[in-house]
Amino acid sequence: MILLSQWPLVDLIQSLRKLCSFNDLNTLGVINLTPNSFSDGNKYSETHYLKSSLQHFINTPNLAIDLGFESTAPMNSAITLLEEKKRFDHFYEQVKDIDFSGKWISFDTYKLENYLYFENKFKARWENLGFILNDVSGVIDDEFLNFLKGKRNQEDFFAIYAHTHIPERAFTLKHMDYLNDDNILTNVKEHFVKAEKVFKVHGFERQILFDPCFGFSKSYEQNWELLNGFAQLVDRLKEDGIVKPWLIGISKKSFLRKSLTRSLDPYGDSENLHEKILQELMIKNLGHLLFRVHDPKIVEKATRAAKLAKASLKNLQTIS
Repeated sequence: MILLSQWPLVDLIQSLRKLCSFNDLNTLGVINLTPNSFSDGNKYSETHYLKSSLQHFINTPNLAIDLGFESTAPMNSAITLLEEKKRFDHFYEQVKDIDFSGKWISFDTYKLENYLYFENKFKARWENLGFILNDVSGVIDDEFLNFLKGKRNQEDFFAIYAHTHIPERAFTLKHMDYLNDDNILTNVKEHFVKAEKVFKVHGFERQILFDPCFGFSKSYEQNWELLNGFAQLVDRLKEDGIVKPWLIGISKKSFLRKSLTRSLDPYGDSENLHEKILQELMIKNLGHLLFRVHDPKIVEKATRAAKLAKASLKNLQTIS
């Protein structure tokens, strides 16, 4: 029998912090370690601020931490495998004294070789971790299928599959060069139906989230059509027997700001609009939704508002 007093304090804390169920996650908290991100570029270059933000994310329940080392905004140029790895290594040295045990960690990269490097570094240092590949390329190629083959039936791993029109993952940052004039809801549905067939053949379908990928390969009008018709998209996929967790990422997207033509504070007002949109999605009972946000308070406030709205609706139904 091992006495608690015989355990080093750090090991004891890690042993007690268990990984929450993936099904309990509702937030993907964004930490961009890039000098040129459109939303918060270079914000985390100051070590104290970075550590403080990470600790807040760690202490927030039902939140996975989404780490990105390359901006995929279309005005930027792609970086090399080596540069992305160098950025990760710098980050790792800054935060290796933080305890990430018991958290879900998402790596926002379309470079699968680097994903494995990042995951292995985290696994070697911390315990009870879950991992998510956040690949915005939307490309199913041999590299992706071989990657997933090594992850098949791994309970602590999920992959996000996005909707884009990118022909090859190397063109990920060129996503706005690949627009399509088809009906956006039909196009997105067909994209995911086709992908689900491939995932089922290879036995990966239970480890996949779908991401409509707002802002990628979509016009301003298509982003709004997709957002307004999202519930319809979910229902149409259900009719085909496809039920998936969804990643919803509209935080700080330019199409929100662009819609606020009379706003004196488009950035602040777009976050208020963001919160209201999340609340509406929560009220519609669309299954497991994971919201990718820069500020987790947006999800917290939307969740409280949605619960109150549902309770009010239930009371009205009872009275009637």
